[in-house]
Amino acid sequence: MEDGIGLGILQKDGDSLLEELRLGRMVAARSKNDFLYITDEGGEYRLYVHAPGSGSGGKKVFPKDEKHTAIIRNTAQIADSLFSVEYRKEFDIFGVMASVEEGILSMFPGNAENAGEDIEFLIPDRDEKNAAPE
Repeated sequence: MEDGIGLGILQKDGDSLLEELRLGRMVAARSKNDFLYITDEGGEYRLYVHAPGSGSGGKKVFPKDEKHTAIIRNTAQIADSLFSVEYRKEFDIFGVMASVEEGILSMFPGNAENAGEDIEFLIPDRDEKNAAPE
C-alpha cells in the first residue's frame, strides 16, 4: 500500500468503526448516494460529507468527547454500509476521498432510485443553539 489506498468493507458496528479510527484509518459511511468520511485527528473528529456528482461538500470538526464519540459510534447503525480506508497521511485528503468514492461506486453501483428510504448525512453544528435536537 506504499503508493495506494486500501479499501475494505467494515462491519456495521460502532465499536469496529471506532477501532478503525483509533488505528489511524478513515471510515467512509455510505447511505444510498451520500458519503460521510470520518477521521480521528488526535483530539478531534473531522467529518466530510459529499454526494457523488456534487461540486460541493461539507466539513465539520468536533472535539473527541463523550457526546461526539457517541454520535460517531451511532453512524454505524444508520449507514447502509461502512468502509475502512487506509492511506498515507501525506496524501491529499480530498484526493483520497474522491478515489474511495469512485472505488465504492464501481464495486457497489446501487443508487437512491433503486433503493428504499434515503438517509442524508447531516453534520450538526458545534454551536449548540444551531445544533439538531438529540
